[in-house]
Amino acid sequence: SGVLNVAASSRPFAVTEWFFHTLVRQSVTLRSIAIEPPPLNDMAMAHRGAGHYELVCAACHGSPARAPAAFARHMQPQPPPLLDQMEHWRPAARVFWTVKHGIRPSGMPAWPDPRRDDEVWDMVAFLRAMPAMTPARYANLSGHGDADVCARCHGAEGEGRGSGLPRLDLQSPAYLAAALRAFRDGQRSSGIMRSVAAGLDDEAIAALAERYGRNVAVPSAGEAALSDPLGEQIALRGVADRKVPACESCHGAAARADWPRLAGQDGDYIVKQLRLFQQLGSLRGGEHAPIMAKAALGLSEEDMIAVAEWYEGRAPSSQ
Repeated sequence: SGVLNVAASSRPFAVTEWFFHTLVRQSVTLRSIAIEPPPLNDMAMAHRGAGHYELVCAACHGSPARAPAAFARHMQPQPPPLLDQMEHWRPAARVFWTVKHGIRPSGMPAWPDPRRDDEVWDMVAFLRAMPAMTPARYANLSGHGDADVCARCHGAEGEGRGSGLPRLDLQSPAYLAAALRAFRDGQRSSGIMRSVAAGLDDEAIAALAERYGRNVAVPSAGEAALSDPLGEQIALRGVADRKVPACESCHGAAARADWPRLAGQDGDYIVKQLRLFQQLGSLRGGEHAPIMAKAALGLSEEDMIAVAEWYEGRAPSSQ
């Protein structure tokens, strides 16, 4: 009939507000019953979610370092202040479902890439840890106050910040530019990176690639700081009976500029990417995803960890 006023400038009737919140709570609860959360106490997971929260969520929901922005106080329904909300927002499966799917009759969007449940769980781990963070701890994890959004997760010089976040300074500008375009255009899967790259034009991407792609020198394969026979075998010779080629044939120092270099890269990041190629196949995205998806299928969990540790152990020089 049009009797109900849908204007955001008006206060909804109490019964309407009750109905909306009950609808949301019951809908999320029903759809999250079968979700089994992974362990969420690893601070590396919280670290990986922190930068995205600062970039996308803090303006509406606040953080230990700042109150919600003024515009958020005038939204209907008003975004909940999560420092308080997380004290009673249980269980973790409900948080996961909400972060992944969003809430249609509100300003809460769905996760930008529905294929990346691992990123959503990182955000859940961060949200659970955030209420106990001091402003200084939050700023350290999220990069709050840093005008360079890339530096928040990858370090001021692209040198990496651990916790499964990749180093950029190892790569060529050509590789970084191609990766940013793939994230921007939705051809490579990552809700976090899609949010960062969405507003970048080709000129901005080229500038960032030149800024961070420095091809930092690393020791040669014979000078590896970490001796791991299994990791070394996979990296240098592959696994012939499982059709796994030698990693160095595509990712070594002499490889093409549009392939990523792995020596010195964060080991947890390498393992995560290999798992994604196994789980998503070519849907993981990127120009060379079909090749990597086939190679990763022949690796066991032990293989992936061994080769990742071998590469991480080849620490870059200080040049």
